[in-house]
Amino acid sequence: MPDFASTIAQGSGNLLPEKKQKHAGKPVKGKIEQEHKHFLATLTQLLDSGDIDPYNPTSFLKREVYDTLDEKWQDTVDVSLHNIADQIRMIQETRLSAKGENAIQLQTMVEHLWQMKQQIEEHHDAFKF
Repeated sequence: MPDFASTIAQGSGNLLPEKKQKHAGKPVKGKIEQEHKHFLATLTQLLDSGDIDPYNPTSFLKREVYDTLDEKWQDTVDVSLHNIADQIRMIQETRLSAKGENAIQLQTMVEHLWQMKQQIEEHHDAFKF
């Protein structure tokens, strides 16, 4: 069996043609559902106004709610904040990218953020968005 490096060096009939390789990394176009558009609009407004900062996860919190939570729930929210911040940064980067404006990937990212936030907000309305 040939090793990986020699197989790559020789080329293979199983590789995508160069034109298709360039296309493979481009975002898929699609429409964002209305519910996601509304959520994204709210998120965008908060980001653009500086009310929330994706590099400062505590800026996402409604302090008047968070401060009244017991220690267990504060710990749960604290753990989720970093994942939510990562997701918000990815959404922001995709949204600001000209190629990502209508990407179906954006809808998937927004849905994932919504689900992460809902796990907490089923119990406590702790976030500004």
